[in-house]
Amino acid sequence: MISIESLSEKLLKEKSVALFMHMRPDGDTIGSTVALKLALKSQGITAEVFCCDKIPEKFYFLKSVKSVSDKFFGEYSAFVAVDCADLSRLGDFSELFKSHKNTYNIDHHVSNTLYAKINYVADNASNCENVFELIKRMGIDVTEEMANLLATGVITDTGNFSHKNVRAETLKNAGELVSLGADANLITYHTFKAQSKARALLFGKVMSKIRYFLDDRFAVSSIFNKDLIDCGATPDETEGFIDFVMGIECVEVGASIMEISRNKYKISFRSKNADVNGVASLFGGGGHTLASGCQITGEYEEVVDKITFAVSRYLQD
Repeated sequence: MISIESLSEKLLKEKSVALFMHMRPDGDTIGSTVALKLALKSQGITAEVFCCDKIPEKFYFLKSVKSVSDKFFGEYSAFVAVDCADLSRLGDFSELFKSHKNTYNIDHHVSNTLYAKINYVADNASNCENVFELIKRMGIDVTEEMANLLATGVITDTGNFSHKNVRAETLKNAGELVSLGADANLITYHTFKAQSKARALLFGKVMSKIRYFLDDRFAVSSIFNKDLIDCGATPDETEGFIDFVMGIECVEVGASIMEISRNKYKISFRSKNADVNGVASLFGGGGHTLASGCQITGEYEEVVDKITFAVSRYLQD
């Protein structure tokens, strides 16, 4: 794996770069990818950002995010995947990325499969911290706009500094970004507090039907397409639902099951101690030790049975 010094040197030599976010973009992939685009452009390097899914509207308070395209265009000397643990996370752009001869992978997930030609993976709380360090190593001044983007990733991927992934270095980076102009209050409002009436309705419906297993140590919340339609909500408005589940005192592992299509579900795992990266990996997914995800096909109750059995193998006595 490449060092951050070599990574910065190589990227600065590129003439044009296509940057890719992971599907269902969150604050960390948005912040790290768009901030890196701005940094590269400041050095005269052509750079554009692509994502197979639309950017959630709650992130529109950030400048430049509306320039992200879900349709690929142009020719580039390099492709860079940002905050993507494996190739499949690029969604519809996976095969396009795989076909390019000069690819980079910049990430922070311990489950990263090192799928690019050039890989840089550092286990920080957020990938925005990796990109923040990269931009500084490039000798590029971090603007207020970049600081807000990077701070968004730090704040959202740490659950507003409430997750176990928070380290002294995380807080140091956050403080430095605030000193560079990041508005922590604005970011926290838009990413954790502000919500539509539709989201509020959906939240009540979903949380009223939480299911408990394994002596109440494992809890499952489920979001079906019918729920979204009934409430007038969109899938991206379910971000953060799992955090409520993890606030229940008896719960050690939580799962949010999202219906993607008939008999196909996206599972997000969170844990207080158990290795849910191990759980997700059993189904071809992955992520972090305390926060991971995967996709499973099958009847809903069958899916619940599968993940419950998998979680039981990782819960500590």
